[in-house]
Amino acid sequence: MSLHFIREMKHLNKHLIELSNTVEKQVGRSISTITDFEKGSAEKVIDKDSRVDQAEIQLEEDCLKLLALHQPVAGDLRLIISVLKINSDLERIGDHAVIIAEEAVNLNRLPSIDVPEQLFELSDQARMMLKKSMLAFVESDLHVAKNVLELGQGIRELAEKIYREQVELIKATPEETEQRLSVLKVGRQLQRIADHATNIAEDIIFLMEGDIIRHNGSVY
Repeated sequence: MSLHFIREMKHLNKHLIELSNTVEKQVGRSISTITDFEKGSAEKVIDKDSRVDQAEIQLEEDCLKLLALHQPVAGDLRLIISVLKINSDLERIGDHAVIIAEEAVNLNRLPSIDVPEQLFELSDQARMMLKKSMLAFVESDLHVAKNVLELGQGIRELAEKIYREQVELIKATPEETEQRLSVLKVGRQLQRIADHATNIAEDIIFLMEGDIIRHNGSVY
C-alpha cells in the first residue's frame, strides 16, 4: 500500500467526519427554529444546504478516484464503499434539516399552537443516533453501531405516538389543521434522519464484519 494511498484515505475520513459535524449542526439549528423562530436562522439552514451538497459531491469524486487509481481490495475496498454510502446518507440528512427549517417558516406565519414536547424528544433521539453512528465510524466500535440499530425501534414508536396525537387534534380543532400538518411533516423528517443514522450504523457493521444486514431483518 503506497504512502499516497494512505494519505488519501486519511483525507477521505477527515472530510467525512467534517461533513457529519456540519450536518448534525444543521439538524440542531433546524429544530431550534421551531420554538425560537428567527428568520435568519432558518435561512442559514436553507442556504448552507448547497455547501453540504458540494461537500457530498467532492467526497464522492474522491472515492471514485481512489477506486480507479488504486483498485483497493478487502478492507480498503469496504472502507471506500462505506464512505460512499455514509456520504450519501449525510447529504440526505441535510436535506431533511432544510425541510424542517422550511416548516418552521411556515409555522411562524400561522397562528401559534402548542408544539408537542415529544417532537423535541424525537429530535434529541434522532441526533443522538446520528452522533453515535459517526462515533462508531471514528472509533471502529461495533458495539456502538449495533446500539444505534436498537435505538431505532424507540424512534418509530415515538413518531407513531406523535402521529396519532396530531391526527386527533386535527379532528378536535380543524382550524389548526395546517399547523398540525407541519408538525407531522417535521416528525416525519426526524424519523427519516433516524433511518439514515441506522443506515450509517449498518454500513459500519459492513465495514467491520463484511456483513450486509440491510433488509434482512437482523436485530442486534
